[in-house]
Amino acid sequence: MRYSKPTNVQDVLENSSLGKIMQKGILLQQLNEQLERLFPSQFKGFYRVANIAKNSLVIEVANAMVRQGLLFKQQELLAQIQQFQPQIQQLNFKVNPALLR
Repeated sequence: MRYSKPTNVQDVLENSSLGKIMQKGILLQQLNEQLERLFPSQFKGFYRVANIAKNSLVIEVANAMVRQGLLFKQQELLAQIQQFQPQIQQLNFKVNPALLR
């Protein structure tokens, strides 16, 4: 067996595709926690951040009623989100009934 220098696991993860996926997952979880404070309390548990891509935040909602409620407040919510994520220029709401399960 050939001798190889020990490597730091953190260094390996930071530079790997798995590490990038983990970092994105952590970012999405942090966004979910921040949105809980911003979004109306009656919608709690009926939405989650699904993705962030370039200038768009994709939010999954449990049904069309929740989607409509959030669409009515979209501009207000976007302004609040831009205070801590200024690159976000657009909110996309996608219905995902599996959120209720």
